[in-house]
Amino acid sequence: MPAEKAHRRSKTKQLHNHSIMSETRTIVSAAKKAISSNDDTDQVNELVNKAVQQLDKVAGKKLIHKNTAARSKSRLIASAKSATE
Repeated sequence: MPAEKAHRRSKTKQLHNHSIMSETRTIVSAAKKAISSNDDTDQVNELVNKAVQQLDKVAGKKLIHKNTAARSKSRLIASAKSATE
């Protein structure tokens, strides 16, 4: 009985985590796309900030490792900085 309940809980959790990670990938890719297409500086900064917040949120929930989030944030910010100069 307990194994069945644990299995149900893990499936529910997996669906929830999958949707959060999908949203994160969408936000990060939107920021990357804005950087590569040389959009308005304010818009790029807004999208990068949103991506950084999302990565922090996901790392806080331990869906990705904190160092992975830090590396992704660093790369995003560096590419945004070089694109806006």
